[in-house]
This record gives sequence, structure tokens and C-alpha cells, in this order.
Amino acid sequence: MEAHRIATLIIIAASLLIAVLIYPAAPEQIPTHWNIGGEPDAWSDAAFGLAIIPAILLATALILGALLRHLGSGDTKTRRATGWFIALVLALLLAIQIFQSLTILGYPVDPAFFFPILFALFSLGISIILPRIMKRNKMMGIRTPWTMKSDEVWVRTHQRSANIFRIAAGLTLFGVFYPDHIFLFILVPAIIALLWCVLVSYIEYKNLREMP
Repeated sequence: MEAHRIATLIIIAASLLIAVLIYPAAPEQIPTHWNIGGEPDAWSDAAFGLAIIPAILLATALILGALLRHLGSGDTKTRRATGWFIALVLALLLAIQIFQSLTILGYPVDPAFFFPILFALFSLGISIILPRIMKRNKMMGIRTPWTMKSDEVWVRTHQRSANIFRIAAGLTLFGVFYPDHIFLFILVPAIIALLWCVLVSYIEYKNLREMP
């Protein structure tokens, strides 16, 4: 079995195990959502609240796994990279579940510290995965009108765009020092990175067409 599939199964099992272990110690009402300031603003009964994230995680794994089978690239390296992206998304959800669980157990982690680091690591993970998506496909990658017209533009765009996600990760980390603006430090670098990817794909396509 491929490593990304093993990682996915481990994450799913860990999520289910955490929910089962936390339930006996959970109060009747537990937080299920936090506002921009990191304060709980939605509550639910323990059984439902603990089941939400594992259910979302499992559904995400099944849906993305099905999409990978039916829409993913036939290229082995690209399929593996997509598999690791799925594992990365699931790891993000698992981390949020751990944050919730620590809060329930009375060991809350400062959200101003936790979430900027979490999303910075997520952006860093994307920067590692992007250059490995070597072939055009209908599911994963920087799918712009220009990358979808040329294999060369696709490869160049993915190779060049990795750096912008590393920069986005660094910018996101600054949210630790500005707790009142966590949301902006998570969202804005991600938007900038996505827009940069679109711009790079256009520039690469234009340069390719101008080549003699």
C-alpha cells in the first residue's frame, strides 16, 4: 500500500480514537465553533459535537478519494502528490479536532498561537506538493485557462508557484503577533498566493507563445 494511503488511514483512525477517548470526560455541552477572536461561539451536546469533525474528515476522505480514482491523472507521481494533498487536508482537520479536544479537557491552547502555525504548516505542505503535480488532470493542481492548454505551462507554473506558498506560510506566522487579526493573516496570504499562481500561469503561457 502506498505511503499516502497509509497516512490517510492513520489520520482517520486517530480521529475516531480521539472522539471515543474524549467522550467519557466531556461535559454535556462542548464548543464546536470559534469566532475570529478565537472564542467559542457555538456549542453542542457532547455526542454530536465530538462526532462532527470525524464525520467531516471521513466524508472528505471518501469524496476526495473517489474523485482521485475517477478524475485524477494517470501519471503515478501526480496521483501520489494528489494523495498526499488529501492526507494534508485530513491532517488539518485532525489538528482542529485536537484543538477542540484540549479545550474540552480543560487544557485550552491559545488560538492566536495555534491557528497561524497550523495554516502556515498547511501552506508549507502545499508548497512541497505542487511541484510534484506533473501532469494536467481534472481534479488537482493550478487549473487555469493557460495551464490547461499546455503541459509545459502546467509544469512551469507548478514549479514556480511553490515559492509563493512558502512566502504565504511565513506571512501567516506573523498572525501569532497580531491576535486581533488572525483571520486576515490566514486568509490574505492564501488569496495572494492563489492570485500569484494565476498570474504566473498567464506569464508562462505568454512567454511560451512568444518563443520563436
